[in-house]
Amino acid sequence: MYERAVATRVTDDLPTAGPGVAQGGAGNRRGGPPFLRNAYALVLNTGISGALGLAYWILAAHHYDDSDVGRGSAAISALMLLTGLVSVNFAGTLNRFIPEAGKRTFTVVALVYLITSAVVAVLAVALLFALHTLGGPAYDILREPDTRVWFIAAAVAASVITVQDSVLTGLRAAVWVPVWNAAFAVAKLVLLVVMAESMPRSGVFFSWIIPMIIVMFPVNLLIFGKLLPQQVRRSTVETELTVSQVGRFFAADYLGSLLLYGIMFLVPILVAVKVEPHTYAYFFLVWSVATMMNLVAVNMAASMAVEGVCDPSSLADYCRSALTRALGLLMIGVVGIGLAAPYALGLLGTGYLDAVPLLQLLALASLPSAVVDIYLGTLRARTKRRRIIAVQSLRAVTVLGLVVALQHYHQFFLHFGDPRLTAVGAAVLLGQLIAMLAVLPELGQLLGWRRRYTPPIAAGGETVCP
Repeated sequence: MYERAVATRVTDDLPTAGPGVAQGGAGNRRGGPPFLRNAYALVLNTGISGALGLAYWILAAHHYDDSDVGRGSAAISALMLLTGLVSVNFAGTLNRFIPEAGKRTFTVVALVYLITSAVVAVLAVALLFALHTLGGPAYDILREPDTRVWFIAAAVAASVITVQDSVLTGLRAAVWVPVWNAAFAVAKLVLLVVMAESMPRSGVFFSWIIPMIIVMFPVNLLIFGKLLPQQVRRSTVETELTVSQVGRFFAADYLGSLLLYGIMFLVPILVAVKVEPHTYAYFFLVWSVATMMNLVAVNMAASMAVEGVCDPSSLADYCRSALTRALGLLMIGVVGIGLAAPYALGLLGTGYLDAVPLLQLLALASLPSAVVDIYLGTLRARTKRRRIIAVQSLRAVTVLGLVVALQHYHQFFLHFGDPRLTAVGAAVLLGQLIAMLAVLPELGQLLGWRRRYTPPIAAGGETVCP
């Protein structure tokens, strides 16, 4: 545990800590509840989703042909790209402003649901048309008329599910996130096995989307039937938020998040159009594991940003706590994956051994990525819009540029698995390292490596965050 630092005043568009914001409450000191409760709930969700997700792809490898796994995972990649383009990019704004929305919380959440659902549906149609003409053989099942209808419905459901996670986090009720995600993951596993005989070609895709559509209904019944009304009733102060204030932050954070999720969701698309379906099956399993590792820091940063809005004077403490816990967990994962990858992937089939170096490189890349993601969480808590765009732009341009560049020079990796896949891992690791080095000076200043003290902010009366 860290000693509580002398409060540093946060600048650059930080909401004023007046009587509406509680400062340094005893329950929140040194990364205590609700910061740790929500952060650990989100990390637990990542762990459960990662373990069950790995089990899902292991079963898929044993019950389906490699090419069928590749086609199903390519369709899921397209679905995730749509979600990243729209719904995921509302996450930072929801986490930032739900704690201050007060009696307008219900309206804010409902509008986000409507906007994201409508936009995702339109983009799903456009993406299907693009993949029909430009996509490779990995996208064959999305060229079938019946599957297209299901894809559009699944895209809307995925957008709702992504937004609801951010809503639960913003409402400081993230303990519910691992519950529904576990139910979703278990249902996927069951359907995957059931459909192996009857739908071998598209069973991977349908076993993923059907539980997702079903599970979103009870979760949103909880949100709109219980949690949001509670938030509105317990709000004791009128919010001073304006549409322009939220809009300016959203525009900046959306652009930044679009760049971040461009890495997470666009890289798989770039790979899918260049490799055969069976090779993409190897890639996507590894990429899914790496994505789960990256979400550890993303979830820590989300909880930290919410609490940083409620208690700005403790933001440095929350940042230290998030960094320590995220990097500690990820170090264990990096070592474990580095040692186990050659044996674990070999159990799935000899072809999966081609992706061992890719998995090891992506696992290592999660460490610098965690530093950048937690730093971005502090920027959201302080509403530093321009800095968010700058950091996300640097990371996206660097990683995506290196992925494209190293694909042309993949012969340098001929002795390390499939060189086309290994080149992707090397590009992601190098890009994340460059982004981390760029943010370290300001992160160090926030954490007190170069301290600038001001008198502690006095505790207020009422709190925006009940």
